[in-house]
Amino acid sequence: MKSNAPKWIVVVLWIIAVMDIVTGIEMFFFPAAWFFRLVPGVTETGPFNGHLVMDGGTFFTAVGIGLVAAALNPRRNAIAVVVAAVAGIMHSILHLYSHAAGLLSSHHMVTEVLGIYVPAIVLTAIAVNLYRLGDETRPAAARAA
Repeated sequence: MKSNAPKWIVVVLWIIAVMDIVTGIEMFFFPAAWFFRLVPGVTETGPFNGHLVMDGGTFFTAVGIGLVAAALNPRRNAIAVVVAAVAGIMHSILHLYSHAAGLLSSHHMVTEVLGIYVPAIVLTAIAVNLYRLGDETRPAAARAA
């Protein structure tokens, strides 16, 4: 399918979509492995709750699928990027609060920065970019309304 957005947006959306889908599948089908071995620092968050980890997996998978739709047609599916950005921002806020409250150590900060904060910031920037691109392509009369 021919893209209607800059190439970098499509590439980044695919990367984050795959990351989210893989994370979601790991969390849903292998909750104990995800909790204890796959992501550094997760065990600091409290005792293992397989159901809760699997719940998280369903959400990561759904967000990832939304980002696949956005990668296939970014302007038409820009709302999926907004949803993913909001999820990422909320996830980031939870982690920032947890650090400020002393609930998480900073030993795994690189993992958090690369896996939580950077994707949230990038998705927010892409969402803003897509809505600006959409405004540029709408007729002037529609933009004025």
